[in-house]
Amino acid sequence: MSKKMGVSTVINEGGREGVSKSLSGHLEVKTTGTKKEGYTNPEELFAAGFSACFNGALIFPLERDGHGDLPRSIRAEVTLLGDLPDFTTLHLAVHLIGKIEGLSKEQTLNYMKETDDICPYSKAIKGNVEVTFEAEE
Repeated sequence: MSKKMGVSTVINEGGREGVSKSLSGHLEVKTTGTKKEGYTNPEELFAAGFSACFNGALIFPLERDGHGDLPRSIRAEVTLLGDLPDFTTLHLAVHLIGKIEGLSKEQTLNYMKETDDICPYSKAIKGNVEVTFEAEE
């Protein structure tokens, strides 16, 4: 059995037109399905979580190969897709763009593909969400 490393709890009231708050008190965001100043949407929140998790997992293969000290960034572009009014067609697609200072695009892309098998977010959505990768120099 896996060891529990932590639990994060967020409560949403109002759905897309609502507020999401963490029980810890460290997060409170207003959400919307439209563009409103000071609001975010679930896709942006997912992009923040996925990019942070993926970048955190990227350190494992980099450290293994002696590149753990290289500055790196992961940009997650999360797209909501579907054909309204048929709500059953709604789904997500994710495009991850990585940059690792000092490595080529090919090396960066190889590390990203390896990290896809390590990152808990990647594992959670595998087979359900199309994820594409791109590397920048």
